[in-house]
Amino acid sequence: MARLEGSCGDGCRRQPRRLRHRHRPQGICYRADLFEEAGLPSDRDEVAGLFPTWDAFFQVGADYVAETGNPFIDSANSVLQGIVNQLEYSYEQPDGSIIATTNPEVRAAYDAVVDRAIPIAAFSGQWSEDWFASMANGEYAAMLCPPWMHGIISGTAPDIDGWDVANAFPGGGGNWGGSYLTIPANGSNVEAAKDLAAWLTSPEVQLKAFVNVGTFPSQIEAQGSSDLSDFTNEYFNDAPTGQIGIDRANAITVAPYKGPQYFQYHDALQDAVNRVFDGQEDKESSWNSWIAQVEAF
Repeated sequence: MARLEGSCGDGCRRQPRRLRHRHRPQGICYRADLFEEAGLPSDRDEVAGLFPTWDAFFQVGADYVAETGNPFIDSANSVLQGIVNQLEYSYEQPDGSIIATTNPEVRAAYDAVVDRAIPIAAFSGQWSEDWFASMANGEYAAMLCPPWMHGIISGTAPDIDGWDVANAFPGGGGNWGGSYLTIPANGSNVEAAKDLAAWLTSPEVQLKAFVNVGTFPSQIEAQGSSDLSDFTNEYFNDAPTGQIGIDRANAITVAPYKGPQYFQYHDALQDAVNRVFDGQEDKESSWNSWIAQVEAF
């Protein structure tokens, strides 16, 4: 089988069991104007220094909310995604054993999101009509931001000129997204499909895709191109998003294992966060509800 790499968020369901760790590296997109109004640094290099750890990220967010009365981050569950994507093993292990409810790293991620991300978040999840409208209206100041998110922001809020990108991600590096298409061995045009896949995933075509829509190239050869390292994004105040992507990719040290039931467990954990955010359950009750769901799977 040949795999065709594309781009999407973790809402996609075409991912294999292991991600290539240089696929969709994350930085921090932020509103420089809103940072400045809140008394925070607005220069992208200074902003990058604000977020060495998740604790630091949450503290900046809490300070922002205290100063402005407005949400800092767009979504609590985007933070859950960011933290879980830094775990080598989250819900399953390669031998098929299920560690979801007994993994202390998963519990720590849930606790951090409920205790510290929910209070600074505008929404529990992403992709709702309200989430898009809030982005366009400038109602939150920061987002965890893989390169493919750049086009979503600029397309949703074309008239806002305060967005920028910081070369930082709490805890080092993190991957978010990636899709794969397979070519069945018994297809009617297998060789032509392989040729197409090879062309679409070639370094030169991946570079064109990045320039056009922000899909960061997974080919290491492409990451050495000056077409990437010299690229700047006019919408994001001419941020050097190509070099930022390269640096963020190099900061990734973990290739998360995503087994066949990963999305079941993760979606259910996101639902647990949703319930707390919406006031339907408290933290412990919602965690126990998640445990019951996992056991039912």
